[in-house]
Amino acid sequence: MAQSLEYCLNSTSRRADDFEIPDEAYNSLRKQYNPECIVKEIAKFKGSLEDFRLGVIDVDIYAHGLNFIFGLAHPLRRIALISAYRLSGPQLLERIAKEVVHETGHLFGLSHCADSLCVMYFSNTVADTDNKSKNLCRQCRRKIEA
Repeated sequence: MAQSLEYCLNSTSRRADDFEIPDEAYNSLRKQYNPECIVKEIAKFKGSLEDFRLGVIDVDIYAHGLNFIFGLAHPLRRIALISAYRLSGPQLLERIAKEVVHETGHLFGLSHCADSLCVMYFSNTVADTDNKSKNLCRQCRRKIEA
């Protein structure tokens, strides 16, 4: 997967084999993980000021007011986090790729898009992720290129 991401994002990657999700990230009431705690752990991996850091994990994560999320981005920290937990199935790699592009779009300043086929569309369900493309719509592409 790292090679695919490097090609799609025109970047290099380094795998952090020693990364562990902190115990305090687990919320026993929700039986899910708080992604903010995980992002703090990812922030410990140093890189240059231009580097983005991307975590792909296999645990269920949530955000305040939502039952679950597939990922989140912290543009100021230059960190994105993707959860593969709810993306399983034969389309796993394609789903992860879409979520990586989506969260990376946030790192580049894009917000959610109303076009359900745009990769920046907010996915409430796996079906939403399956339905959208891996690409930015014309409007979002213009914003990136501006």
